Amino acid sequence: MEPEKSGLLGCRQPRERILDDTLHQFNALKIWSDLDYDLVNSLISGNARLLIAIDEVSLNQLDLRLVASLEIDSVTSTTHDVDSVRRDGLDSVQIFLSPEMAIGDTVDVTIYYRGTPAIIDSWGGMRFGQASGWRPQICYSMGDGLDLEPPPANYSWLPCFADPTDKVLWEAWLRVPQDRVGVSAGIRLDSVANPDGTSIWHYRLDQPVSTYLLFVSVSEYEIMTQRDSNPVIENFVYPSRWTQAQIHFEPVPQCLDAFAAHFGPYVFERFGYNMTRIGDMEHATCVSHYDAAVVNGRTYDWLLFHELSHHWWGNWVTVADWRDLWLNEGFATYCEALGMEWVRGEEEFRNYVRTDLQPAARNAGNASTIYDPDYYWGAIVYEKGACVLHMLRWVMGDSLFFSSLRDYGQQFAFANATTVEFQSVCESHYDSTLQWFFDEWVFEGTGYPQFDIILEPTNTFSLTQSQSGTQFSMPVEIEFWSGDQLTSTDTVWVNPELASYDPDVPFDSVSLDPRGWILKTLHYFPNVSANDAVRPSDFEISSAYPNPFNPTLTVSYESPRPQPVTMRAYNVQGQLAVEKTALASAGSNTLVWNAEHQASGVYVIQLSTQTATRTVKAVLLK
Repeated sequence: MEPEKSGLLGCRQPRERILDDTLHQFNALKIWSDLDYDLVNSLISGNARLLIAIDEVSLNQLDLRLVASLEIDSVTSTTHDVDSVRRDGLDSVQIFLSPEMAIGDTVDVTIYYRGTPAIIDSWGGMRFGQASGWRPQICYSMGDGLDLEPPPANYSWLPCFADPTDKVLWEAWLRVPQDRVGVSAGIRLDSVANPDGTSIWHYRLDQPVSTYLLFVSVSEYEIMTQRDSNPVIENFVYPSRWTQAQIHFEPVPQCLDAFAAHFGPYVFERFGYNMTRIGDMEHATCVSHYDAAVVNGRTYDWLLFHELSHHWWGNWVTVADWRDLWLNEGFATYCEALGMEWVRGEEEFRNYVRTDLQPAARNAGNASTIYDPDYYWGAIVYEKGACVLHMLRWVMGDSLFFSSLRDYGQQFAFANATTVEFQSVCESHYDSTLQWFFDEWVFEGTGYPQFDIILEPTNTFSLTQSQSGTQFSMPVEIEFWSGDQLTSTDTVWVNPELASYDPDVPFDSVSLDPRGWILKTLHYFPNVSANDAVRPSDFEISSAYPNPFNPTLTVSYESPRPQPVTMRAYNVQGQLAVEKTALASAGSNTLVWNAEHQASGVYVIQLSTQTATRTVKAVLLK
């Protein structure tokens, strides 16, 4: 899920707790949905059938969620008598059945309902939209809400519950106008034209997923097929964006194959994207994708990679508790970079980590831990979570890291996992404790190390951490240079205490973490006899802050020498919003953009010299 980077950032406010989960004492096995979609009048009508296992305690009622704006006409059951139906509590449904539902019983109920789904969240739930410009008429659902606690929002159109451990099979029939296409989770079984001018689109998902991953979407789609089998890859595209979609979705099959090679086989029968007014959301087998991102060029590869990866991290293995959300979103954000590595090459991968992930993670501050964060949908969970995986890869090495991911997937396939369980899998491959790592970076620690490096005239240097709060311990790679000659590379264990290092090689400068594994900042303090000890070796963006911003954004960057640098900012449609050139000095520099007259949304900020280009994304939120 990528609500922030899509340019549709939800309000950063305390999460609204909508319902305690203590009444959810059953296990839904399968849901059948049979609904008519009236796009002109913003209405749905039909039924949802639920097959439920009673597996915790005996019950005489079933408690579900459904918005009050949807009127329940009747409830039937093939296994029990329906005594009464009540709607006590916020958007709640109580179905009283007899005889008592005992442990081991299976209950089959069908709920008939109709109405206009209420707007329950700034982002999630079901929405209707009329044709506007290049956008056609549409009805679509988004499975999570930004302002809800817990996040799932499908109760705006489907009787269900919000527990991520309640994984279900799914089958759906969508009755829509014949000039519209219906999309839902699973493989498409058929589409049948009716004499009354409607069509029924039929889908079935045979792999269990959490209910927040179910969805429907109806619009004037054309189906763009990229692969016919193993798995089917098809995208549901507006006719007005058909040409752009050919380039936009081009890397998807290659990236899917790369993820399967490193994480384990793709386990669903179909994959693709369906264009919607907002996005993105990793619905099972078909991502609801922000329509304005479908532009000429490959600007949004990162977004495609992120959502695709959720079919391993989120859909195949799902968090057991929302406090562990980084196992979904931090993983998928790191997969943005991994997609760059396996589709575009290592240089693109390193650049993406340095200019997109690490600056956003540093800008996130130290307000909360990654586990049980104060805010689910921010950079602490997403970009900092990704940087933690990047560092874990460095600590474990590629072979053990990726074998751990594959094993983690297999152990918790179609089930739920916690951070503790992921840590345990990693330790079983690493053959040593990683408690120190997970405590500092996930469970207890906040922020990141800010290293001060002091070079001494005696061919030694010392390394300290100047940040307040959490102090970090971890292995760090160091390069030793004498003039322009690399004399040695070593890996040292950095402790919070003042550490002095006396390498047995000549050097007059050092480069700490040259390949950018660690989330950090560096401050060099050369001794008077080592004035040239540190100078930037590459043109790089250090950070873009604040992010989100309104209206002024400051971009910090490093330049190895004096040179002209041009900054360009592009909106989500690829339109140039600003262009300015400044003369950079050797060392640290900044460029400032005042976006007072620009619209809210995500912007790609590009800094260019004659020989290099670096990019970073920032969200303008007015």
